[in-house]
Amino acid sequence: MRLFTAVFPPQRVKDHLGLAIDGVPASPRWVPRESLHITLAFYADLPEGTVPELRDELTDVARKHGPIDLRLRGAGSFGARVLWIGVDGGTAALKSLATDCLAASPREVPEDVKPHRAHVTVARARAGQVRPPRGRDRWGRSGGGEPRSALEPAARALSVYAGPDWTANSFALVESHPGEGPQGGPRYEIVETWDLEG
Repeated sequence: MRLFTAVFPPQRVKDHLGLAIDGVPASPRWVPRESLHITLAFYADLPEGTVPELRDELTDVARKHGPIDLRLRGAGSFGARVLWIGVDGGTAALKSLATDCLAASPREVPEDVKPHRAHVTVARARAGQVRPPRGRDRWGRSGGGEPRSALEPAARALSVYAGPDWTANSFALVESHPGEGPQGGPRYEIVETWDLEG
């Protein structure tokens, strides 16, 4: 099972972000609004038999952590393939929650799938929109200033984005079904949700 834990912004936050995205003059492959989330920990492929242990550990994590005040702000890209919206507010508390969710894994998680920066992925480059890498900057541009992907205009347009404040009161364990979602993306299925009770 491909599992991860995540915080899902409330509908009003996603709607606000959606209005900003609707005004962006770019054509990446936008992530469906219902799929927008902040990944806490990705567990790669876990055998189904390890899920009860993971759920028990995550129950303990939920008892330890309280609600977190957050805000979506700014934008950028990871290389030339992923457009993200940043997370502002209680980022230290969010990082602590993510660390404990990762530690709850029933087995070692590969370093390359550990989250390193809180963000919401909002788009991915379409096939053929990515140019060969030649160095990168915040906007995914090559060293000579030439755009490397169609995400650059969107990253620039959303760099000043500031969403409404909101409080994350819960997090979820989610199963990812690659290729089963819109536009060939993943379909997410919530396995269980925990209130942040600490």
